[in-house]
Amino acid sequence: MDKQLLIFDLDGTLIDSRSDLTTGINLMRDHYALSPLTQETVSNYIGGGIRNLVERSLQEVKVDIEEALALTLKFYSEHMMDQTKFYPHVEKGLKTLFSNGYIMAVLSNKPGVLTRLIIEQLGVSDYFYRIIGGGDLKNLKPAPDGICQLIDQSGIPAHNCWMIGDHHTDLETANNAGVRSGFVSYGIGHPGKFNADQTWPGFDELVDYFW
Repeated sequence: MDKQLLIFDLDGTLIDSRSDLTTGINLMRDHYALSPLTQETVSNYIGGGIRNLVERSLQEVKVDIEEALALTLKFYSEHMMDQTKFYPHVEKGLKTLFSNGYIMAVLSNKPGVLTRLIIEQLGVSDYFYRIIGGGDLKNLKPAPDGICQLIDQSGIPAHNCWMIGDHHTDLETANNAGVRSGFVSYGIGHPGKFNADQTWPGFDELVDYFW
């Protein structure tokens, strides 16, 4: 079988980070004497990068977004591993895919430094040949920049490349890059107007599909 490149989103796909993201947002809101948001509300605001998350979380007030963003990054980085964990079957599934020769990468809109730190602390860095996050490239998803760079670096053609995520942003990114798309329905987001090439209700089903 030809080598295949599996590019994974992070939040909502590999890890459940909703609680810690909510903590970061609510500590920032507390700085401005604002009431806390529920985890469900914060989860609905996730997608498109942390700046968008901060802006959506401050819709009712006018504050300096740059300051609010810096505060959120500070608070979140202090708490980002409090309750963050893999979704079921992810850790074992990544090992299985890696052991069977799949080339894997992560493409997230979360800041690259934090993305790499989380993956390192979860002990799965060795499974990924490249980990790209926000700030590593000029444009965030749904721009195709990250996928195009990963294809160029890996030498794997686009028809053997998958972008896998839980959000319509990931599906749009795949569409913009001309690669196949996979959607995991257990995550935070929704597919929106995009139809994935494959949909999996759990990571174990995803592994079964490729293995």
